[in-house]
Amino acid sequence: MKALANRLLMIFVSPTEVFDEVITSPPNLANWRVPTLLVCLVATVVLITTNNPDPVGSFAESSQPGLLTPAQKDLFGSFWPMVSTLTVFGAAVIGSVWSAFVLWFISRFFLKVRVPPGKILEVIGLTSVILLLGTIVTPLLGAAVGNSNGRPALSLLAFGLRPESHLWRVLDSLNLFHLWTTAVLAIGLSRLAGVAFKEAAFWVFGYWVVARLALILLS
Repeated sequence: MKALANRLLMIFVSPTEVFDEVITSPPNLANWRVPTLLVCLVATVVLITTNNPDPVGSFAESSQPGLLTPAQKDLFGSFWPMVSTLTVFGAAVIGSVWSAFVLWFISRFFLKVRVPPGKILEVIGLTSVILLLGTIVTPLLGAAVGNSNGRPALSLLAFGLRPESHLWRVLDSLNLFHLWTTAVLAIGLSRLAGVAFKEAAFWVFGYWVVARLALILLS
């Protein structure tokens, strides 16, 4: 556990050293499970503490006043933390597995290298602590600037733009922690596949750009 804690700290300052250690070490999925669990726990706490504690009742009242009785609203409110927790856990696990699949696909079909899926999961898990830091920083930044849409992205400087506009969404996608995570994943893929960083980064950032553009255009 001490070695894992050291890796989680070192990923911020020396990811290459961490990934080289992962490559030469026996398979250890704790490198994926523990960080993913931490992300889930922190994200759940942030979600519950920063959002409306009774979103179901508020939605019902805003759309059709009087639809729910006080007892029904209390029942829905009591289930909300559990629903939030399950949603966050599901999203974190599915997201990390999907990211691992993307890196495996890139390595297998574009870089022409066979990389063990378990090692890719370890890289994904260790890198996720950067998003964990982003999950903590984002609501604090929003509170500091007095704007719930305030994020560590270029959208923070887009004064006067509405969050619904495509330009704001493009600027919002240029999130410091997302770009940082993508760069570290490119480092991890380059070390696992034994290719130059620029080659791995081309495909990893290429996927990131296409995925962000698709989300912006479909939203």
